[in-house]
Amino acid sequence: MKKSLQLIFTSSFFLLIGLVACNKETTYLADPVTSSDNTYIKFLHVAPNMATIAGQADNITISAYNFSNSIFAKLTGPALSYEKYFPTTTNAYVGIPAGLQRFKISLAAVAQKDSVELFLKTLQADAGKYYSFILTDSVKSATPAKVMFLQDDILSLNSYFVGLRFVHAIWNDTAGKTIDVFSTRNNGVIFSGRGAGSASAFTQFNYYSTSDTLIIRRAGTSFELARVNGFVSTPGRNYTILYKGNGDVTTSTAKPRSVLIYGH
Repeated sequence: MKKSLQLIFTSSFFLLIGLVACNKETTYLADPVTSSDNTYIKFLHVAPNMATIAGQADNITISAYNFSNSIFAKLTGPALSYEKYFPTTTNAYVGIPAGLQRFKISLAAVAQKDSVELFLKTLQADAGKYYSFILTDSVKSATPAKVMFLQDDILSLNSYFVGLRFVHAIWNDTAGKTIDVFSTRNNGVIFSGRGAGSASAFTQFNYYSTSDTLIIRRAGTSFELARVNGFVSTPGRNYTILYKGNGDVTTSTAKPRSVLIYGH
């Protein structure tokens, strides 16, 4: 299976943190309006150990740097915490001018000028392209820090198909181990042998009007690690299956292994 274009950038600053998405399927009221001068980005916070990594409360905002006036402008509305995302369900992506991007992740504050910078990330985003910016616990796995910046090469589909991609975002998964994704509706493995920090390409599957159960298993076995029940897709739509959480815990309050599905 062809791997999706995956860009993993590095950066170092005073504190290291992590970010990624909400745990409900995302649906949209309309497709985004595109411009050849813009790039389109979805920000997801799935760093279960954010508070520990940053040494602060898990409550952040994201700003984008304007190179013309040298000012950071706040992008997000309400503060983001674990399993939250930006934009909201009514917008697929946020559109900003294409080119070199510099994002500042800060502690949320009443006023932007009072926010405390935690992390700064610079990357290239091309015009007319779509990206998922996924902040995970990978920021504590190396110095300088790493984030996942995935180009969303979504498929053009008719009403008989859906597109699925799998992202493994649990950075403390068992070393040397991989996982499979089993679909009960397809009665088989749909993604196999995926390791921490990897992302598949979007793959076309037949659309079914009935719901599906997706089970994350240790590769080559039936040992279940996590699942999502009742996944209902929309024909012609693309989705990312995001495996997230803390691989070392099982209690619900400690952000254990789980699955998030978001739409494109």
